[in-house]
Amino acid sequence: MTPASRRVGRLLTLLICAALPAVCLASREMPVYTVDAAAQTPAALSQALRAVLVRATGHAEAAQDPQLAALVANAAQYVQGYQPGPTGTLLVTFQAGPLEHAIRAAGRNLWGADRPFTLVVLSPPPTQTQQAADSASVQRAAEVRGLPISVVPLTVRTADGRLLPSSALLAMAHNFGAEQLLIGRDVTAATPVQGMAAATPVQGMAAATPVQGAAAPPPVPDTWHWTLVTPFVTRQFTGSVTSGIDQTVDWLAPPLQASPGGGVAKTPVRIVGLRTLADYAQAETMLAAVPGVHQSTVRKIDGSTVEFELWARGGADGLRQVLAWSPRLKRQGSDGVLTYRYVAPPPVPSTPAPAAPSP
Repeated sequence: MTPASRRVGRLLTLLICAALPAVCLASREMPVYTVDAAAQTPAALSQALRAVLVRATGHAEAAQDPQLAALVANAAQYVQGYQPGPTGTLLVTFQAGPLEHAIRAAGRNLWGADRPFTLVVLSPPPTQTQQAADSASVQRAAEVRGLPISVVPLTVRTADGRLLPSSALLAMAHNFGAEQLLIGRDVTAATPVQGMAAATPVQGMAAATPVQGAAAPPPVPDTWHWTLVTPFVTRQFTGSVTSGIDQTVDWLAPPLQASPGGGVAKTPVRIVGLRTLADYAQAETMLAAVPGVHQSTVRKIDGSTVEFELWARGGADGLRQVLAWSPRLKRQGSDGVLTYRYVAPPPVPSTPAPAAPSP
């Protein structure tokens, strides 16, 4: 990379961050290793460590994973300290370094602490009483799975009930310092909304494993439609009031079981067809939001082609699988570098003005 290319790359990055300042600061660090503890007893510490394992890996089944059972049985040896919680509860902090080493040694992946801050919108809004209950359920689910969120009241639909374009929804999220938006709609409490597509299942999603000794929860009806809007892709889910959180984390977190080629590796990705600064900014933002990408930098610029350098989970193979989800990136023939053509989103149709009333 020549000095001139470096200067252009730095300038492009500055322009992107100036155009989309919130995106560059959207990840929030999650307090993974500090959780509530019922007491300082071995049983209470084991239960607290199970909660930490779910947050640290992003997977609910980690709480009962046989490969991590030795950590749970020896929870006391990982305790760093205690402190009072904000509501009179007891908080326990476990030692991050030794725990992370032990989790990796057991052949399990860790989900990085910098996780996308997500705005959650319930739209149409439930009744005032139900709104508080639904918001509390969503917040609890996010705390359990380790996803930083904020439930906010926003208008995300047009007058005829359709969701706003993704660009408008992401602009709202960015104005709140968030990277993505999760929109939930209770289909049993709302009138039919136009424009809702069928839910898309998340590949590889594993069901949560119940805690031993606990009664099996009653089946939860699939009454909620969830739409996750990210700079990379839009996903849709169907399930309960908390399934939007669960399936979002399943999409973002690495697989629980580590694989030999699943480590973070530096991979060049070439994007062609970038003709405007908005295209450059969109491509950079999309790649930075790809699940598993830890860092994205501009490596080379040549006209309408930009080569990015990504530090990504699974290297080229992992990126190839995830980038196949994007409707904005179409795979091209490659000379050893992953190459994609950027497909600009279609223009948003303008809403015609209402006709003037007849005299």
